[in-house]
Amino acid sequence: MSEDFVLIKLIKKYYKLAIIAPIILLLFFTIGFFYMGDIPTVKTQEVNVERTSATLNGMIVDDGGKEITQYGFRWGTSSDNLQGNETISGKITTDSIFNVNLYGLQPGNTYYYKAYAVNSKGSGNGEVKSFIVPGNNPPEVSIDKPYDGYTVTEGDLVNIAATAKDEYEIEAIELFINDESKLKEESDALSYSWDTSDFEPGTYSIKVTAFDGLDSGEKAVEIIVEEKPVVEEPKPSEQTSQSSSNNTSSSTSREATSTVSRGTTDYSTYSQASRVNGAFGQFHYRHIGGGRIEIDPVWVQENIVTITLPGLNRQVQVHKDAADNFIYAFTLIKNGTANINGRQVPLLSLIDTMDGTWVPRHVNWNPSRGLSNHSWGTAIDINAAGNFRYVCPINEPNHPNLILWEKAFKPAGFSWGNRFNDAMHYEIIR
Repeated sequence: MSEDFVLIKLIKKYYKLAIIAPIILLLFFTIGFFYMGDIPTVKTQEVNVERTSATLNGMIVDDGGKEITQYGFRWGTSSDNLQGNETISGKITTDSIFNVNLYGLQPGNTYYYKAYAVNSKGSGNGEVKSFIVPGNNPPEVSIDKPYDGYTVTEGDLVNIAATAKDEYEIEAIELFINDESKLKEESDALSYSWDTSDFEPGTYSIKVTAFDGLDSGEKAVEIIVEEKPVVEEPKPSEQTSQSSSNNTSSSTSREATSTVSRGTTDYSTYSQASRVNGAFGQFHYRHIGGGRIEIDPVWVQENIVTITLPGLNRQVQVHKDAADNFIYAFTLIKNGTANINGRQVPLLSLIDTMDGTWVPRHVNWNPSRGLSNHSWGTAIDINAAGNFRYVCPINEPNHPNLILWEKAFKPAGFSWGNRFNDAMHYEIIR
């Protein structure tokens, strides 16, 4: 065999190897790339729990050298059966954090979850963790006024005030009278003035409900509406009328009573004389026990009148020369408002109770003390409970009786009893 022939064979052999070798190397790297790498390493992180929702958090610790094709969370109410699957789209790489939000979770339930990710090598899972959705308590409702068992007269105005509180936001509060909705506010408080004029006497349920988005709470009280009494103008006694008609009074008696009234007073019965109360005059009276007095009916007929207080729609008896002051004060109350803690409230809502006005008696019903201005029909008591005291304007700037004094009674010419530690009391002094 010649040397040329051998050389040709060697050239052909190495030529084939030169062609085959790259192919073999390509196959090697292709197969190696396919089989190299690992499944992703995933970490399940802590959850952020809200009221009925939760944010699940996870992290790709290592993508395994392969592209992540799918990732997310599996979750459920059993650690052995995570049926829920929240898949996230988009590319993600090593050291990346991801999360999803779950909504509509049930308060008080325990939920389990784990993070996962998938690449061409398979699925990697984080550890199973759990969380509890906090239980929801219904709102706590308070009816600040009226109190349970509160009694009013037919035609009176009932001021209703209620509040609600909750660990979460109050979405709505609603007032019902005998299960009929009267007012609904998207707030945590309400104020309502109920005019009982069109309601029959009886017992009524005042119910307030509040809703926090999940649960409702309620509070109810009962009030009693009594039949309106027939108010009659005071009349002179039969004895006085008869004496007047017969014109048999002695000149001495007429002289003794002429400064008290234009009629004829039975001086033997009404033997006590009051002090002269400025422009509101003087009367004769007698004691009838318990700190009460009975005033000469002639003076009563000439000086005491019946009026209706605006806003309250309640009839009261007052001195004729004070009637305009009372009407003006309650007109201001009916139409006025006050700013309390950033909220505008009607002045009428500040009145829980109204007592007086013409009540013939001694001060504090004590016979050893002088006569009360209520005996002249020139005084009124507002919100008596807890207010037989001094109200400090600096410490209690939102006290109802202070606001009523500044907004209504003072402009109407009344003096406030706060100066002698009786914040419930307002009177006219002339």
